[in-house]
Amino acid sequence: MKNYDVVVIGAGPGGYVAAIRAAQRGAKTAVVERKYLGGVCLNVGCIPTKTLIHTAELYHKLQQAEEFGLQIKDVKLDLKRLLKRKDKVVGVNTGGIEALFKANGIDVKTGEADIPNPGLVRVGKEELHTKNIIIATGGRPAVLPGLEFDGKVVIGSTEALKMTRVPRRVAVIGAGALGAEFACIWNAFGADVTLIEMMANVLPRSDEEPAKMLERVFKKSGMDVRTGTKVAKLERGKSGAVLQLEGAHGGKVEADVVLVAIGLQCNSELVAANPALGIKLGKRGGILVNDRMETDAPGIYAVGDVIDRTWLAHGASSEGIVAATNCTGGAKAMDYRVLPACNFTSPEIASVGLTEKEAREKGYTVKTGRFMFAGNGRAHAIGSTDGMIKIIGDASTDEILGVHILGPEAGEMIATAALAMSMEATVAEIVNTIHTHPTLSEVMLEAAEDYYGMSIHSRPTKK
Repeated sequence: MKNYDVVVIGAGPGGYVAAIRAAQRGAKTAVVERKYLGGVCLNVGCIPTKTLIHTAELYHKLQQAEEFGLQIKDVKLDLKRLLKRKDKVVGVNTGGIEALFKANGIDVKTGEADIPNPGLVRVGKEELHTKNIIIATGGRPAVLPGLEFDGKVVIGSTEALKMTRVPRRVAVIGAGALGAEFACIWNAFGADVTLIEMMANVLPRSDEEPAKMLERVFKKSGMDVRTGTKVAKLERGKSGAVLQLEGAHGGKVEADVVLVAIGLQCNSELVAANPALGIKLGKRGGILVNDRMETDAPGIYAVGDVIDRTWLAHGASSEGIVAATNCTGGAKAMDYRVLPACNFTSPEIASVGLTEKEAREKGYTVKTGRFMFAGNGRAHAIGSTDGMIKIIGDASTDEILGVHILGPEAGEMIATAALAMSMEATVAEIVNTIHTHPTLSEVMLEAAEDYYGMSIHSRPTKK
């Protein structure tokens, strides 16, 4: 039997960050992890996919090398070497977590966790007595009846990251973050990609305007994009599958590989198995918490994908810091209003705050400003002119309600918008901030100026 101040269950982005922050605040801390440090994000999610995306973008650029004044012959994809690099990158990151745990005196327990009652975590035969528990068990790919993974023809993201060949024809079911990113990877590597989305737009959670623009970019790059469409039937064969589609773009699609990327489901079985804990679950199986990350059970907190809120690694990490702070005597609340998001498609699409539709539904008098990357000198210099920045403001106060970026380095630029919103900045304060030239961030300035109808590089519209 061992006594702890905090026991964290799960070592993904929410769990490992929570454990480190708890230890930094003087708590004797342990982490229980059943599989691998870093969770889905570092091992089979964010980090490995972005490694592949970076190579896909390089490959695409090199194929256009002559436009940039370079003569490069016989550029070939070595997928096996790429997978080795991916594994190396993953290893460096997960090894870093292990080193941080050791440096902060955090005990790591490997195995399945059980919570018999508040204050006790059981791992196999070992019992960990603790003042506080933080549940960070994450999520796993959701599966639809008839689209179950077989590891060969119908696969999930984990299998997609291990593929040693690029499929000739691939169908991606679901155009959310995961599906859209893999569609971009395979498209860049030369596969014939069909991207199928039940909702009206790709990346359905995004603001409609940049999402529709991204769909046009996808089609221009050669993808077959079918929004407003779902799979009615899937027939598996030895060397592929035939999908019968229905909806706006129905018909038959043949594919060698089918990636099912319809979202994730919560790993909340730990709580569901013990109703006596008194922890409530939502309709989709997420653990219900307040803005302090507290469940209904005293001393038990939950963060990350298992609470069914952001489904973002940095969202989980932020929640982990909130939970760790509160269970070690602090007072902190989660502010989802300024939580940014980014999809690493080609080009990237990032956002913070409300979409235009959401702002109107909340009763705001909405005013918008926008500017295209096609009007930016740096975008032309690097050969990436697709996309836009859109700023949504409250017309009565000019406070920024949301910012949406489609374009190169969108994921890097969105943090500036999040900072502005966290400080309750107005659009005018962006206008009055001098931006360096030549940079991509100048598009933010131009969009803010357009909000007031005076962007320097926008062509006047005829009245």
